[in-house]
Amino acid sequence: MHKGNSICLFACVIWAIIAFQPVVLAQYETDFKNNKQETKETVTRKSPSLFHRPAKDTPAGQLEFANKLLAEGKLKAAKKQFSALVHKWHTSPEAPMAQLAYARILYDMNDYRDAFDEFQYLIDNFAGQFSYEEALDKQFRVANYLMTAKRMKFLFLPGFSIQEQALPLFEKIVKNAPNWKNSFEAQYNIGLINEDKESYTDAISAYEACRYRYPDSTRVADAAFRRAYCLYLTANDNIRDETMCRQALSAMAAFIADYPKYGSIELARGYRDKLDDRLTNMYYETAVFYDKTGKAKSAIIAYEDFIRKFPSSRLAGDVGARIETLKGKLEKNK
Repeated sequence: MHKGNSICLFACVIWAIIAFQPVVLAQYETDFKNNKQETKETVTRKSPSLFHRPAKDTPAGQLEFANKLLAEGKLKAAKKQFSALVHKWHTSPEAPMAQLAYARILYDMNDYRDAFDEFQYLIDNFAGQFSYEEALDKQFRVANYLMTAKRMKFLFLPGFSIQEQALPLFEKIVKNAPNWKNSFEAQYNIGLINEDKESYTDAISAYEACRYRYPDSTRVADAAFRRAYCLYLTANDNIRDETMCRQALSAMAAFIADYPKYGSIELARGYRDKLDDRLTNMYYETAVFYDKTGKAKSAIIAYEDFIRKFPSSRLAGDVGARIETLKGKLEKNK
């Protein structure tokens, strides 16, 4: 009887896990959308409230008190008091110091997403009154962490990638400091994230920004290659689109010409050759279509266009012979 109860209990647990999975997934999706939306909104300026009451009567006394709590290792209490100072005395000289300390504590407590926003609040509201380099560095670290981290692991569920949450953060960093030492990397990561989620148009734009904004970067060749590759993928998604095929072929050929010693140059040449073959076949198939449907004049024009555009094609000899045959038939029918 005891054994039967154990089996029954185990079955109930398994059923609960399976039933709960959609709830977890739904909550994850909701959290993701909410977080993404928050990044687009302007943070309201902090002001006095019942929820942010300082322990002392002056900003100087409050800062000293909060720093004492921090020195004693009481992070949560210190965080609360730093925040209260900013809310109560926003225009005081102590406010930017308190805001910086508040953001640092959030970062040190691994509350990375909120830390990013608090460093952003510092940038937006206290320009010139703090270490700009430190704020940007911390934001960059947070964005990189989110780009590679896993949201959670729940029993049998795999970890959820949350790198899309890093996208607006990298965009904010580039906007904050377009000429900062890591701005190229931030811009490049915008391209990588968009590429990973198959938003190729946005990825192409991001890589183009890398090339034009940071032409002296040691990694500009990487951006050029990824741009050409995204155009290649776009052409693959639109297999019969001649214009897209031409754009991708042009980008890949230009990349090969500009960076002949690039590490993945053979891969690039392979992509170029595939695109070239596809475009060649498009022109050839058009000419063959006119030929098979008895439109000799149109076929001759299409074949001649093929020869003009692809003179070194392996089909050029046969096409030339076919042109002569069709011209001969037209002469006989006059």
